[in-house]
Amino acid sequence: MGKRISRDEMKYVIGSVIEYAYESIDEEKAEPTDFNKGRRLAYHEVLDTIYNQLNLYKQDPKDFGYPDDWEKPFFSK
Repeated sequence: MGKRISRDEMKYVIGSVIEYAYESIDEEKAEPTDFNKGRRLAYHEVLDTIYNQLNLYKQDPKDFGYPDDWEKPFFSK
């Protein structure tokens, strides 16, 4: 079995996904193709899944880089 991921490494991974997700929002606004809409939705689903799992394990998502209003950019026009 491989090495376990550290808390700091997990924070980095989640932070990267959040960054790419927000970039996908900007890309969809600039070019609203079905592909870009689907990409934005996929990032939201991934972040939502991680967020819910952190809560299930009684971890504060903010400790892993989630801002309080992390979902807002996905639904604002």
